Amino acid sequence: MTDITNFLDELKLINWFANSGIPNDKYHIVFSVFEAYDDWNGQMLKTWEPNISMLEDIASEKMGEVKIDEIFSAISFSIGDIVWKKWSEFIIRQHLEEETGLEHEILDMVKRDISWACVERVLNIHGFFTTLLDVYKEGYFPCAWEGTYPDGHAVVM
Repeated sequence: MTDITNFLDELKLINWFANSGIPNDKYHIVFSVFEAYDDWNGQMLKTWEPNISMLEDIASEKMGEVKIDEIFSAISFSIGDIVWKKWSEFIIRQHLEEETGLEHEILDMVKRDISWACVERVLNIHGFFTTLLDVYKEGYFPCAWEGTYPDGHAVVM
């Protein structure tokens, strides 16, 4: 549990969505919630699903389903409120109030990514989700991957 506690402490330092909507040469930037979801969701699934499946197989074998569930619950409890608040601030800051309706999906995506990053950390793996964690730490929301991971780069909002 110490690994999880340390990870949760690390998450407190993230300024969620602080740079979302701000151009960055490192990533492909998307400026619209609808564009992120409508235009990039297929590519997101194409990249995320095999990474989730592979990590879930490894984690199930090495730590068990109960430990995975504990991590997902701890992450959800720890970041749910702050991510919701920061997402709302981002929407207002970027004048995207007309692009609502996907808040719960976005929140679930963030919790999913961060939970799998915690699993990787506990297993001492630097993989896809710890790469995404770095994107979150930079204040962006990774909504897809352009190219074939590990090549290419994140598509962020």
